[in-house]
Amino acid sequence: MSDLKAFLEELTRKINEKALSLVKEWIGNKYYGKIVELEVGDLKGVQKAYYIVFTKKGARLKEGEYPSPDLIYRSDEETLKGVLTGAIPEKDVRKTWKLIIMGDAHEMDPFSRIVVAALK
Repeated sequence: MSDLKAFLEELTRKINEKALSLVKEWIGNKYYGKIVELEVGDLKGVQKAYYIVFTKKGARLKEGEYPSPDLIYRSDEETLKGVLTGAIPEKDVRKTWKLIIMGDAHEMDPFSRIVVAALK
């Protein structure tokens, strides 16, 4: 198992334990859920991918690419973990194209708040 997969499994568990109220608030009444994909890759392509499915019942981690996620983060494993934990400033690695963010950028803020709450 990769370090990233283990990290994402732990993050998902903590989201369910500590941040479910924020997940429910994020989803609201207009949607059934949200999907955030984390891809290991670069501008040339993806080597592996994971996605987190958020519903009002909780978060679940899945392996593979989702056809149309709300938000996608793509980078190497260490950068993805560093950005999610706050150890690496997201804006710094975006400027150098080491981190690529695609999809609904307005979903970054609520997703980040959920991650921060889960990792406290």
